[in-house]
Amino acid sequence: MVRSLGTVLALMALVGFGAPVAAGPFSPLKIVNDQVITQFEFEQRLLFMQLLRQPGDLEKAAMDTLVDDRLRMSAAKQFGVKMTPDQLKAGMEEFAARANLTAEKFVEIIGQAGVQPETFRDFVESGLVWREIIRGKFAPTVSISETQIDRALANGRPMAALQVKLSEIVIPAVGAGRDAALQRADKLRLQLRGGADFASLARQNSSAASAGRGGALDWMLLTELKPDAAKVVRGLAPGQVSAPVVLDDTVVIYQLQEQKQEMTQPSGAIMVDYAAFLVPDDGASAAKVRAKVDTCNDLYAVAKGLPADRLTRQTLPQAQLPSDVAGALSLLDAGESSTAITRGGWRVFLMLCRRGPPETEMPSRDEVRVQLTNQVLGAQADIYLEELRSEAMIRTP
Repeated sequence: MVRSLGTVLALMALVGFGAPVAAGPFSPLKIVNDQVITQFEFEQRLLFMQLLRQPGDLEKAAMDTLVDDRLRMSAAKQFGVKMTPDQLKAGMEEFAARANLTAEKFVEIIGQAGVQPETFRDFVESGLVWREIIRGKFAPTVSISETQIDRALANGRPMAALQVKLSEIVIPAVGAGRDAALQRADKLRLQLRGGADFASLARQNSSAASAGRGGALDWMLLTELKPDAAKVVRGLAPGQVSAPVVLDDTVVIYQLQEQKQEMTQPSGAIMVDYAAFLVPDDGASAAKVRAKVDTCNDLYAVAKGLPADRLTRQTLPQAQLPSDVAGALSLLDAGESSTAITRGGWRVFLMLCRRGPPETEMPSRDEVRVQLTNQVLGAQADIYLEELRSEAMIRTP
């Protein structure tokens, strides 16, 4: 993704290096079921991808993505998925923000390079409707277990944190006034569904300090919200408005403006939590232990009643590990063990408990759950798109 205005301007030199011009800009290059992809659309997508500095065979990628977009929009029509103007605007802002630009400035820059605003809009719309389809079709079936979260955290992955940019309408709901506040919030939500402007309603109705800004809040980590609010916001797409959320003595309505996942910046120190359990070097004792344990904590039950020096557990910076221990642990994931080391006639049952940044720099369980869910949904989206592609009639005129 283009990261700065200067980079975008520098890439304008690429204009003119696209595919040869065909007989006319609207001559068909590909037909996907009954939908035509024109020469003009192809040239626009190719130029857009050049400006974004996409790698690989851009001519092939441009056509492939146009075909995929046709399939996505056909699926959207089948499921009745449409983007409102506000959702589309929020999606364009979200994309442009990756280059530290507003949508308006982004459109201006790519326009100077020859890319039409409709090209950018169609590209964003296809991605937004696809996200809605995948959420609606597959999200209810995705269940991330606590064990999966434990495993991800133990292995120091993932390291991305979900950030959101929200607007809010906060209504006081003290004591017996809660029912009245909820009724008021429901009325406001109906107005918003009818097309009312969120910022205007926030200025008129919100009791929060953000009211003067139309309810707008700064970027924040999703985990900075209270759990009930985070749960509601997590299910929103850009532009969508939440159901009223009761938080202490207030009722709050949120609108999601943008969201992004940013990689956290670890301190650089990789910490390794490991256990070393001394067992007889007889070839069978280590196998018996392995059969009884799944995590490092399970070793405490196995070692119960034995001398304290038989089981040790340490958390050290990776650079400070003994060389033989470091070598053995480097081959393991959390919960795996090695018996490659001996100590004074004992076999060392070595088990990796956790490897990664310090605990204070790790994502929360909620963040990990969201990321693992997105990984599953991403894989299911790829499979579903491949199914649509295999069922479609795609031909060259």
